Amino acid sequence: MTKILIADDHQLFNDGIKMMLSVEESLQIVGQVFNGKDVLDAVNRLLPNVILLDINMPHTNGLEVASQLLKVAPGVKIIILTMYNDRKFVEDCKKMGVPGYILKNSGVDEVINAIETVCAGKKYYDSKLAPDHHANRHADDSFMKKFQLTKREIELIGLIGQSFTNEEIADKLFLSIATVKTHRNNINLKLGINKPADLVKFAVEHGLA
Repeated sequence: MTKILIADDHQLFNDGIKMMLSVEESLQIVGQVFNGKDVLDAVNRLLPNVILLDINMPHTNGLEVASQLLKVAPGVKIIILTMYNDRKFVEDCKKMGVPGYILKNSGVDEVINAIETVCAGKKYYDSKLAPDHHANRHADDSFMKKFQLTKREIELIGLIGQSFTNEEIADKLFLSIATVKTHRNNINLKLGINKPADLVKFAVEHGLA
């Protein structure tokens, strides 16, 4: 029986994956965690064979967690389960040696297929991860290509560099505050930035503010 740990900060999604996979006789859900900082402790306590790991989580993001796991728990098979169809994230995972990467719009059969594939010692990367995905349609621009940023993300960085709040940015761009926060998380992951002040500094240094 394959022991699964689910790491995703969205309770509903986390519970949904647990419910769908629990009906499989060959799979056992040994635990659920809801932020990045709890993953290593859960791995040490529960000894899963596979971890389904989201990228966008509080405290420590999934890419950082994956990097740590590959060093301290190389026997655990990591499958990134995310909404991000982003070339940079996919390439980073491949470079690190993460064996699996699937999107959250996948069906349960694909999740199970990914689990079986990585447990067999092979890699499983979602067939929907196209290199010309819309998130990279502006990659011919040298700045965007260098940092893997979209026009919308660059627009947000400029406004953040001018000290606009999330609420003000949402109002200016006709977006929800939740969408602005998601964009900011995405930007921070791409640029390796953890502090708002560092993002303002980036905006100023690159003439975006």
